[in-house]
This record gives sequence, structure tokens and C-alpha cells, in this order.
Amino acid sequence: MGIENYHVIELVGEGSFGKVYKGRRKYTGQTVAMKFIMKHGKSEKDIQNLRQEIEILRKLKHENIIEMLNSFESAQEFCVVTEFAQGELFEILEDDKCLPEEQVQAIAKQLVRALHYLHSNRIIHRDMKPQNILIGAGSMVKVE
Repeated sequence: MGIENYHVIELVGEGSFGKVYKGRRKYTGQTVAMKFIMKHGKSEKDIQNLRQEIEILRKLKHENIIEMLNSFESAQEFCVVTEFAQGELFEILEDDKCLPEEQVQAIAKQLVRALHYLHSNRIIHRDMKPQNILIGAGSMVKVE
């Protein structure tokens, strides 16, 4: 299944890696996140590392880790399609300033579960920060 099977809806985020769009899979209506990573300016080694990272992501299956649904590569860019989660923990902390203790405990518990899963699969995250912790439906934590 190629990129032509998705509608790109709107830009939802931008980082040093590239841009993230909200998208929809055609024919199913499934809402997805589409991360576009430009190859321009990257060395062959960087590109090889990206391919390796995408392959690692493809194998991860855990309720507290953003699920990769698909990926595509063109001459100019990579596109990684993942499940769509509502918002960043960073935004929530910025807006609300503090969270009730029971919510903090629930978030911490889910983060520990996600990290335990990664570590038991011999994977180190290396960029754990509130911007990479998404809160899905029903306050489900999703590590990106």
C-alpha cells in the first residue's frame, strides 16, 4: 500500500526532523499521523540509520508506544505513518501548569511500562521528553 492511499489533512507539528501531518487512510476513514522526513542535507550514513530506525519501529507493538502503521520512501523523503494521538504531555503541562497526583501516577505507570517493553527488547529511546509523550483517548499515554 502506497502513499496514494492516504489523504494529507493538516500540519500538526514541525521539528528538526521534518513535518507531521494529520492524515486519513482512504476507504477506511482511519485518522493517522504522517511524519515526512526530508533526505536533503543528510549523509548516506544518516539515511541508513533512519531506515534501521524505521525497521525497529515497525516491530514494536505495545499499548503505550505509538504504533507504526506504514512507511514509504521516495528519492526526496521518508514518510512514516503512525496511529494518531491527541496531544503532547508538553502542551498539557504548559497549559494546565500542574496535574492532579493520581493523573501523574497514571502517566508515570504507563511510561514505566513503555520503557520496560523497549528495554526488554534491547532498545534505548534516547529522546524521552514531554514533547515525545502523547496523550491518546482515555488518557492513554503513547510514547513516540
